[in-house]
Parts: sequence; C-alpha cells; structure tokens
Amino acid sequence: MTTCLPEPTLAEAVAHDELRLLYQPIVRIADRAVVAAEALVRWQHPDRGLITPAEFLPAGHEAGHMPLLDQWVLQRACGDLASLGRLAPAHVNVNLSAPTLATDFCHLVTSALHHAGLPPERLRLELSEGADLTTLTHAAPRLESLIARGVGVALDDMGTGSTDLRYLSRLALHGIKIDREFVGGMLHNPRDHAIVHLLTDLAHTLRLHVTAEGVETAEQLAALERIGVAYAQGYHLARPLTLAELASSLA
Repeated sequence: MTTCLPEPTLAEAVAHDELRLLYQPIVRIADRAVVAAEALVRWQHPDRGLITPAEFLPAGHEAGHMPLLDQWVLQRACGDLASLGRLAPAHVNVNLSAPTLATDFCHLVTSALHHAGLPPERLRLELSEGADLTTLTHAAPRLESLIARGVGVALDDMGTGSTDLRYLSRLALHGIKIDREFVGGMLHNPRDHAIVHLLTDLAHTLRLHVTAEGVETAEQLAALERIGVAYAQGYHLARPLTLAELASSLA
C-alpha cells in the first residue's frame, strides 16, 4: 500500500535550506548602469524542482509563514550584497509581504543589516500591493523609523490597487515601481500609456524615483525614456541571475 506523504511546507523549505535567491538588475535608463538588484525567491522543491513564488506563496500565506520567509530573504539578500564587495550595486531591493507589515518587523530589518555589516542606505524595501491601507497605516511608524535610519521604501506594482495614492501622502517614500501590466500595454493601448505618463509625472512632483517593471523590448525602454522614467528592470535588460552570475555581469 502506497502512503501519500504530506506536501512540504514553506517553513520546512526554510529549515532545510531549500530556498534560493535570484537577483534581477535594476538599470538607470540614461546610461544602462546597474544601480540595484531586486531579490527574487525560488524554492528548490525536493520533488518538483525549482519552482516560482506563484506556486508556493499562496500556501505560505495561508499557513502564516510569510514573516519567516521575509526574514530569510532579508538576511540572505543583505549578506549577498555585502559579499559582492566593490562589485555590488548601490542597493538591494527586498519585498515585504502584507503579513510581515502587520508584525513588529523593524527587528527583522535591523538584524539582517547588522549581521551582514551592511549600511541601512544599501537596502530598499518594496511594499506589497497586497497590503491594504489599514495594514500600511499600522506599519507607518515602523517604516518611518527605518527611513530615518537610511533604509529606502518604495511602493511596488504602482497603479494596480486602491491604496497607493492615499498612502503617498502618509510616508516619506523613496520611490514607486510602475506595474508591468501598464508597461507591457503602453505601446498599443493609449490608456496604459497615459497611466504610465501620469504616474511618472506624479512621482516627479513628489520627488520620488520611478522604476518601470517588466520591460521586455527596446521600444518599451525608448518610450519610457521619452516619458521621463529614470529606472527600469525586465528581461530586455537582464533576466533574474544567481549571485555568481550577477557578480560576473557586474565585473
């Protein structure tokens, strides 16, 4: 008789060191210089091989394992950036999930920086679009504390939710990231183009950095440069890389 074993959990993946980080470069459009890298987590699943967040994050959310995952990513990403030495880009970007934002997450961030020996100015936190206004408002004092220490904070997937614009006035943000859906549609959908333009103008007025996500073609990159978007990431510029690949490309 065959016994069906339970599916491994995200907590077990952390405990068994099965998680992996890839880094997608963020490029300054004007000169194509790599100014940062976003940490992207994958799971080297014992049965299914390397799987993407879409395949394991929903279960991780349901089981309450997201703060544990975010802690692991913060520690590994800060340590990896420090290990690159002079080759390292200026910043590493790490996503914080809504469940983590509902906790006392300051210690997670400061502990990761301390153990890596990394100055706070080298870390950029990206706030999940899944966080509602109540969660973001509750997290604001802790975020302000981290910002005061030098950590940058950006709103991710800008334009896809209802909380973004209200939150822009409540926190000293570093920047915004325009969602890939608008970038992908801007060349053939005038409304997507208008939204990208609107968000860029708004960010400039508020003196925020603007990064476009999901840039797949040279034509999209050229259009973003004409609009005034300063930074971009996507497969046209660089795919997600292992730490060794990132170091090689920077060298």
